[in-house]
Amino acid sequence: MTAPVHKARSIKTWMTEFGVEELPWPTQSPDLNPLEHLWDELERRRARNSVPQNLNDLRAALQEKWDAMPQQTIS
Repeated sequence: MTAPVHKARSIKTWMTEFGVEELPWPTQSPDLNPLEHLWDELERRRARNSVPQNLNDLRAALQEKWDAMPQQTIS
């Protein structure tokens, strides 16, 4: 399966013409961006009962949760 971005006929033609090999791409593959996983972890650790009142509160809350995250989660 090809990523949706590369399904256009013109792109497939170009890739064939220039010998670009298509890599297998599993359907519904997980996001490979490690930052997305860290944002997800921060979201799970968020205190549901406290809502930041301003940008400084939000920064402080994010920093607190980031600092509490185990290094192995970040690595």
